[in-house]
Amino acid sequence: MLALRRRILTSAAFIISLIAVAMMLRIAFEWRQALADIDAMIVTPVTLPTEASVAPTPQSITSTSEIYGPPPAPLAVQPTVVPPPPVDNPPAATATAEALRLSRPEMNILLLGTDARPDDTGPTRTDAIVLVHIARDTGRVSMLSIPRDLWVSYPTGGEGRINAAYAIGENRFGPGGGAALAKSTVSKLLGLPVDHFILINFEGFKKIIDLIGGIEIDVPRAIYDPAYPTEDYGTIEVSFKAGRQWMDSERALIYARTRHADSDFGRNQRQQQVLMAIFHRIRDRGLLQQLTSLDDYTGALRGYVTTDLSRRTMLELASFARTIDSENILRYAIDSSSIVELGGGATFRVQPQALRRIVAQFTGEAVSTAGGE
Repeated sequence: MLALRRRILTSAAFIISLIAVAMMLRIAFEWRQALADIDAMIVTPVTLPTEASVAPTPQSITSTSEIYGPPPAPLAVQPTVVPPPPVDNPPAATATAEALRLSRPEMNILLLGTDARPDDTGPTRTDAIVLVHIARDTGRVSMLSIPRDLWVSYPTGGEGRINAAYAIGENRFGPGGGAALAKSTVSKLLGLPVDHFILINFEGFKKIIDLIGGIEIDVPRAIYDPAYPTEDYGTIEVSFKAGRQWMDSERALIYARTRHADSDFGRNQRQQQVLMAIFHRIRDRGLLQQLTSLDDYTGALRGYVTTDLSRRTMLELASFARTIDSENILRYAIDSSSIVELGGGATFRVQPQALRRIVAQFTGEAVSTAGGE
C-alpha cells in the first residue's frame, strides 16, 4: 500500500511538472512571438533635408500628387527597420513586473490615425492627429487635438493641410519619410519636440476595441449624420442618442469619425473621448498587468500599427500607464475659437497668440482649466 501511494504521488508530481513546463514554454513562445510582432511595427523615420535644399511648391495646391508628382529616386539616407536586440531569454515579462520607470522626465508622442480604405495602395492622409504630452514626475498626461485641415508650413518647404504631411513624406522620401515629416511639421507648428509617433489605420483601431470587448461612451448630445462615408465611397445615415452606451468597434469608429452633425472640431473631441474610453477599458480589465496571451494582441495589430517606440520605451510607458490617475489626463484642442480663415484655396491657420496659450496650458507651463472627462 505504501509503495502504491508513493507511485501515485510520484506520478502526480511528474504530471504537475509537465504542466508547469508546458506553461513556461507557452509563455516563452508567446513573448517571442509578441516581440517579433512588435519588431515588425517599428521603423526609423528618415532624416529630412533642410527647407533651403527643397524647391518651393505652390501654396494653393494641397493634394500629395499635385504637390510632388511621382516619388523621386530614393535618398542616400534610407530608412531601415529597427534591428531587434538579441533575445535569448525573453526579458519583457521580468521588465514589466519590475515596473520600469520612464527614462525621460517628459515625452511627446504623436498619435496618427489614417483613413486608408481596403483598395488604397499608397500612403493616405492622417485624419486623426493628437499629440500626447507625458510628465513623468507629476503623472500628468495631456492630449492636444490638431484639426486635420489646419494650414501649415512644411519644414521641407511649401504649405498645405497638416493631414497631408504624412502622405507627402512617404511619397517623397520613402518609408519612414511620412513619420519624419509629420513629426517635424507638428514640432514646427507647436514649437515643441516630438519624440515618437504611433500610426494606426482605422482597421487597427477596430481590432483594438474588439480585443478589449468594446467600450462605454457617454454621448453628450444626440448626433445625426445623414451622409457618413463608407469604405466603398458611398454614404449612410448614422445616429447616436445622448447618454451612456456600449459600443462595439464598428460603432465606436463611426462615433469617432462622424462630423456632419457638427464639425471637425466636434469630431476631435469625440476622438479624445474614445481614446479615454479605450484607456479606461484596458485599465479595468487589468491588461497592463497581464503577461499571458500578449501575442494575441500584438498579432492582431501587426500590419495595422507603425511606430518608432523601442521595446523598452513601450514597457516603460505600460508601467507608467498603471500609475496614471484619470483626473491627471487633460484634454486640449485647436478649435474654432483660435483660428483665422484663409482664402485662395487654403483653409485656416491658428492664431499665434491663441496657439501660444494652448501650448503653454498643454505642457503645464500655464494654469489650465482643462479637465479629464
